[in-house]
This record gives sequence, structure tokens and C-alpha cells, in this order.
Amino acid sequence: MNRMANRAEEFNGTKAAAGALAEFARDPHVADFEKLLSDLSASFIRVSAEEVDAEIDRWLQLIVLAMNIDRSTVVQFEHSERTFYVTHQWAREGLAAPERGRRVDDTSSYPWLAAQVLSGEVVVIPRVEDMPAEASKDRDSFRRDGNKSNVTIPLRIAGVVVGAVLFGTLTSEKAWTQKEVQRLKLVAEIFGNALERKRVDAKVRRLSEELQQVSQVVTMGELTASLAHELNQPLAAIRNNSQAALELLTAKSPDLMEVALALEDIVRDNTRAADTVRSVRALFQRGETKMSAVDVKEILLDVNRIVRPDAKMKNISMSINAPDSLPLARGNKTHLTQAVLNLVLNAFDSVCETHGPREVGLLAARMEPGNVKVSIRDSGKGIDSKVMPHLFEPFFTTKPTGMGMGLAIVRSIVENHGGRLWATQNIDRGATIEFEVPVEADTPRTS
Repeated sequence: MNRMANRAEEFNGTKAAAGALAEFARDPHVADFEKLLSDLSASFIRVSAEEVDAEIDRWLQLIVLAMNIDRSTVVQFEHSERTFYVTHQWAREGLAAPERGRRVDDTSSYPWLAAQVLSGEVVVIPRVEDMPAEASKDRDSFRRDGNKSNVTIPLRIAGVVVGAVLFGTLTSEKAWTQKEVQRLKLVAEIFGNALERKRVDAKVRRLSEELQQVSQVVTMGELTASLAHELNQPLAAIRNNSQAALELLTAKSPDLMEVALALEDIVRDNTRAADTVRSVRALFQRGETKMSAVDVKEILLDVNRIVRPDAKMKNISMSINAPDSLPLARGNKTHLTQAVLNLVLNAFDSVCETHGPREVGLLAARMEPGNVKVSIRDSGKGIDSKVMPHLFEPFFTTKPTGMGMGLAIVRSIVENHGGRLWATQNIDRGATIEFEVPVEADTPRTS
């Protein structure tokens, strides 16, 4: 039983491992490997995609010890490079293990084994000396790496081989039974499912980022006119003040006080232009969303300033109703500004399709418990009851030239802030789209 005690220590004292080893001690030929497989499957159901790698490492250890072998390695195949990379491994203390991230040159080191794996074949090698003649390079590589025996199981994702799990011994040879190989195939299947979930999660994240980038580019097209107007004002003021300062300085008796005032105006307008460029540029930068305390009323005022020229050109009446006592919200100012801007531009489109008054109202209020509500109310044509359930779905649009991205992006932003978004039909005319986001530590803003 000393051997069992030593092995239990290698399991780091975990309850699952101790239970498996206790069963193994009672019957080392059977062990409770089925229970181990059940726990293995259940553990990967519980963990998040971000935890898959650590969980694979943990279970490689448990399986190696439960089967009384020495080492296990997961390699994944990079199709674009036609090579394998070591992504996970565990070996007993004192035994060598391949370095994570190591490129396995299958062409020169393991050509026969790589070909077998990529064709979906399970490779069982009880003795390195018994490998076929065509595997001479592989035999030399196994000897160089200290392998005595090995089982290699292909990893499949959606039916495609994406790598392999290798189980091996370095201290002695092992006769792999059919039942053991079958169990290891189940292990590889569970690992493959877990890695597939991780890959799908990464793909969804990547597509989400690309979708956000696309939506921001679309929004940029709508912002171009307003941005040009916002920049033309300070730039024109800088030019006028520069010309005035030059004229003052060329006078016989320059009024230096007037020159100083003109220069102060230039500095102020330059700062204004730089802030405008900086705020718009932030909309199109990738990276993690940084949360901080956000003044929602300030966001409404910023959006009003951005769309004011467009509203004037389209004869739209804008109004803002937000109390000074409104608490600060917890969020990303750039993203929340984009959300409100998308809703306002959507309201503009709606009111321009009617012959009645063109009115858009921006409202903000504190909601209990601990939320700030933002409402964009318009006097447009309203929302068809058949459209309402699909209003915030990506690529759904009722506009002939629309992409169906604006409201979907708003929903994504609001949900990323831990909030909710909804739309209602107004009793009189038009519609109201509202969202709530949490306040910052439920602390009201100082007036």
C-alpha cells in the first residue's frame, strides 16, 4: 500500500483523485475508471471556456496516475502550417515533458505517426522496437525522447482531426489492453468536445469584435457630416483669431491685450477640436471596455451637440430632460455615447418619414433599485407590432438601404453594461426606446 500512498500524494490530495485511487487499491486491474470518466465529463460541463485549458491539465494528471503511466501530452494541429504544437502536458516528477508551445516537426521526427493521426487512426505502441519498418524515423525519435511505449488518440472537432492525445511510459514498457485503449478514446472525445467549445467561444468573441467594428464604421458614415461641422467651427474660429492677431500685431501701436485674448481663443478652440477628434477616434479603437463613473446627462448633451446640425437641417425639434441630481452610471462613456447616438439617429429616420411634427426627446431618470434609465422618444411613425419582437436582432431592418446593425449594437452595448433594453409604442404617436444601466456604487452626483 505504500505505492498507493505515494500515488495519492501526487494527486495533490483532491477528493476525486483520492476516491479513484482508493478504488484502484482495492482492484488495480479494474479501478473505478468509469467513475473517473463520469467525473471528467461532468467537470467539463461545469467549467467555462476560459477554464478549459487548466481543466485539461488537471485531468491529464489524474488519468496518468490512475492508469499508472508516466506522461500524457495534447498536441494540436495547425493546418495552415501543417505541423503540431504542444498545448497541454503532464508528467510525473523527475520525468521529462515536452515544453508547451513547442513545435513538433512531424516531417522529420514523427512522419509515420503524424500520417496515422491525421488519417484518424488510433496508434498503440507497446514496445518501440515493434514499430513497423516504415516508422524508422519515429522509432528513433521515440528513443531519443525516452519513450518506452505509447498510445496516440486523434482529437476530432466536428469530424475533423485537429490534434492528438498521447499517453505513454518512460520507465518501463506497457501492454495496453483493449479496454484501456477504449477508455482513452473516451477521454480524447471529452477533450475534443471541450476544445471545440473553447474554439467556438473564441470564434464568437472574434466575430462579436468584428461585428462591433463593422457597426462602428457604419456609424462613422452617419457621423461624417456632424463631425465635419463640429470641426469646422473651431477651425474657422482659429483661422479668424489668427488673422485678427496678425492684423493687431502689424498695427503701429499693437493692442497686446487684444492679441492675448485672440491667442486665448485660439488655444480654447484648438482644445475643443482635439477633444472632438479624440472622442470620435475612441469609438473605433479595439480593446477591452474600460468601465468608470459616467455622467449620463453629459452624454445626452454631447449627443445633442453632435446631432444638432443634422436636426436643424431636417427641421427636427430636440429636447433634453435630465435632472442635475442624476447619479453617475457605471459604464464606458464612449460606448454609451454610441448607444444613445444610434437611438437618436434611428429616431431621426422615424420622424422624417411622417408629415407631422418632428420631435425627438432625450430623457434620463433614476430608477430603483440602483439604475439609471435613458429614454429616446420620437413623434415618428411608430413600430409595427410584427416588427417589435425582431427590433434588436442583428441584420433586421425595415429600411430599404439599412444594414440592421444600429439597434443590435445598442443592445450589445447595454447588455455588456449589465443593463436591459426595450421599446414601446407611444399612446399618441411615435415610439420610445429605453434602456437601464447600473449606477456607480449607487452614489448620486454632486450638483
